[in-house]
Amino acid sequence: MKTTKAVDRFGQSGVSMMETMLVMPIMLLIGFGIVHAGLVYQAQANLEYAALMAARVGAASSIDVTAMRTEAEYRMRATTGVDGSDLDAVSKEFENIRITVLNPSREMFDTCGERPINTNDCVNDNNCEIPYFGQQFYIRGNECAGASIQDANILRIRVSYTYNSRIPFLNNIRFIGEPGREEEEGIDITAIATVRMQTPARLTLANQDNIISTE
Repeated sequence: MKTTKAVDRFGQSGVSMMETMLVMPIMLLIGFGIVHAGLVYQAQANLEYAALMAARVGAASSIDVTAMRTEAEYRMRATTGVDGSDLDAVSKEFENIRITVLNPSREMFDTCGERPINTNDCVNDNNCEIPYFGQQFYIRGNECAGASIQDANILRIRVSYTYNSRIPFLNNIRFIGEPGREEEEGIDITAIATVRMQTPARLTLANQDNIISTE
């Protein structure tokens, strides 16, 4: 009788061990998923703010993409934890940030751009700048590729950032927002910001690849 009870206890112990082995990976995956989703959500929230600040810099610098990326990298340090004195880390994070100018478009520069006083960095001297001063005197129409001159002076950018949560098995999976391009070391998260230009919008050799064409 005692032998039977001992065998039963041993059998129950074996079953419990098997159940633990089956359930543990699932529980770990769920736990990792919760942590990963939280980190991605935090990074997305920080990117929204970084995109807004980058847009403000672009609005004040005639769409200087390098200055916008620098600002976005600085604002993302709350997520990345990068030390500004570590130039290698800053450079690596700088490469993770991509900025696309959604408005004004290339067609807006083609249809209502004008020749500025300084044409040193212009792609095309004759339509390098969209008129900025005296917008209140322009009649709202569709002279700028189907938009008004006032609408052409609104800067809208999309900031994409490759985020690495460093969570095992889940680093390339996102749970919120639109699906982004998967990377070997992370996922792409995006944010869009819109501000009004504070300086004339310029189509330059430095930013021409970042300004989209709607055609």
